[in-house]
Amino acid sequence: MSVTDHREIVAALRELPGVADAEVQPDTAGDGLGVLRLGLEPGVDEVEVASAVGRLLRERFGLGVDAERVQLVEDMEAGDEEPSEAPQPTQAADGRFRPAIRRMHIVSSGLSVAADVTLAVGDRTVVGHADGTATRSGVQRAVATATLRAVEELLGGQARFELDLVEVAPTGRDRTVLVAVTMLTGNGSERLTGAAAIREDVRQAAIRATLDALNRRVEHLLAG
Repeated sequence: MSVTDHREIVAALRELPGVADAEVQPDTAGDGLGVLRLGLEPGVDEVEVASAVGRLLRERFGLGVDAERVQLVEDMEAGDEEPSEAPQPTQAADGRFRPAIRRMHIVSSGLSVAADVTLAVGDRTVVGHADGTATRSGVQRAVATATLRAVEELLGGQARFELDLVEVAPTGRDRTVLVAVTMLTGNGSERLTGAAAIREDVRQAAIRATLDALNRRVEHLLAG
């Protein structure tokens, strides 16, 4: 496959809704499509974009691409959020500290998705990682679990968390992400729940719902 062919494919991919950028990494032999790496716009549905990519390559270019060779990447910095979604100050009015969202990074490839969530408290920043399946619910569970791993890092081993439930529920005209978490400490286990309204991005809402479930307990442990 020639460089010109690659350029035509990249140009076509960049026209797809939800695709911010596209890059073709040729295979080692130089005669195949290689790996497609697509940068996504914030808030898009990875599953829908993956379907659109496969359909475009088949119908316009006659190419069948292994799903493992298509990487969908979304990178959301805290400043990319709309004003109502901006992270809250890490120090509350009563002087206690709460984790703030700094970054969400998602890579979807084939049947799998990898999520990294960056949280900050004061001057300290931590990153939590989780893997999941490349489905809508799988992505939501991955970002929620990555949030739990980041909070565990903040707490330095004082607590472990297990994600029990991530669910999207209608609330009037809006939708809300509901999260249930089990927290395990030296004093035993406790079931925690949190919720966050979905404004534009369900993944960001899943992170906020997870933090909503944990914040009071985390404040206490960080203060200790």
